[in-house]
Amino acid sequence: MRLEYDRIHIIGAGGAGMSALAKILTGLGHEVTGSDMRGGVALNALADAGIPVATGHHPDLAAAADLVVASSAVPDDDPEIRSARAAGVEVWRRPRLLKELTALIPTIGATGTHGKTTTTAMLVTALRSLGHDPSFVVGGEMAGVGTNAHLGSDPLLVLEVDEAFRTFESVRLVGLVVTNVEVDHLDHFGTEEDLAKAFAAVAANVDGPVVCCLDDPGATAVATASGGRTYGVSEGADWRITDVMGSAKGSTFTLQGPPGSVTVEVPGPGLHLVRNAAGALSLLAEMGTRLADLGPSLTAYRGVGRRFELRGRVGGVALYDDYAHHPTEVAATVAAARALSPTRLVAVFQPHLYSRTQRFHEEFGTALAAADVVVVTDVYGAREEPVPGVTGALVADAARERGAEVLYVAHRADLAGTLAPLARPGDLILTMGAGDVTLVHTELAPLLEART
Repeated sequence: MRLEYDRIHIIGAGGAGMSALAKILTGLGHEVTGSDMRGGVALNALADAGIPVATGHHPDLAAAADLVVASSAVPDDDPEIRSARAAGVEVWRRPRLLKELTALIPTIGATGTHGKTTTTAMLVTALRSLGHDPSFVVGGEMAGVGTNAHLGSDPLLVLEVDEAFRTFESVRLVGLVVTNVEVDHLDHFGTEEDLAKAFAAVAANVDGPVVCCLDDPGATAVATASGGRTYGVSEGADWRITDVMGSAKGSTFTLQGPPGSVTVEVPGPGLHLVRNAAGALSLLAEMGTRLADLGPSLTAYRGVGRRFELRGRVGGVALYDDYAHHPTEVAATVAAARALSPTRLVAVFQPHLYSRTQRFHEEFGTALAAADVVVVTDVYGAREEPVPGVTGALVADAARERGAEVLYVAHRADLAGTLAPLARPGDLILTMGAGDVTLVHTELAPLLEART
């Protein structure tokens, strides 16, 4: 069971999605190489796994391959893509590779604007707890497992089904969780209507059960359009969440469905985490897993990197990091941090993409204002060119207008030096964003240590 190509080169191999696919391809027996413009943890992990990787442009690697697969974020004029085409090497984008892999292996997964990484990781955790060995591709390293991808012995792939670049339109699925549908990635979809139609079409094409969160209007519309089942705290859900009890250590709830009910334990705080767990377990129940077996199946869940990840405690200060880069995600993450009852919550936010910042700066300000202190830095542009007048100051001003104590630090590199004298014992410092804000804790920890 493999693709027809022996040597496969991955462009953009340092990204979470592409690094995971490099591991799967290697497991299938392909000779894989990779390159990325930036180094980093994911690229280093590939090297540690014995996959030859390189930083920067390496046209020779592309020209020597039988197949080149490029991240959707890599431009068409990339030197490696040009080199491959000049040498007559076939070039795919990530969606094409996912289409081929999901045709080889029956695939289930989770999609949605938020929560798909966590829900996918919970599907993996539950299946492994029940003695299965599925293959998986998750958009972050699973704590306790130590990887974001694995080629298992079972004929099943658990996939994070990403909507960015319209990737989810290419995959073939036998089961799907839809966590929510909100406005995002309009650079790929154009309009909110097109976005909603795309989610509904993906769900309608699933050759098996679909479960959608009834608490979210967008996911509810997908359920209506595709004939999917529903889960959530809302009355009328096919799989109803009741009796939610939360603490800093975790949450318990009752999941009630057609076969009966079961008590579920989930490590970690937050109703959003409970919903993700309910979505994962209801899909598995719809696929035939005994409900009674699912109750304890998530007790081994330890989270995913950059999803409310505890990075350390230094000088009495708790350091957490999260990938949140949409207002709903920021609000949920701030609420989860509040549930830990810190003396003071310091929310540090790096906006991601100029287009998203321009559209949502007011909503970001509202979400961040629930913290005691808000620190905002400038936009991480990623694939976008700067937009005149669109900076992180828009978010900072919006949070300040809502009564928050706000600091605007224009340069990300200055965040650690700003936070160190600000921090007090008992604080929880929460960094959020999809860019390099994740580096702040590594820079901040030694500064805090030097104070003790």
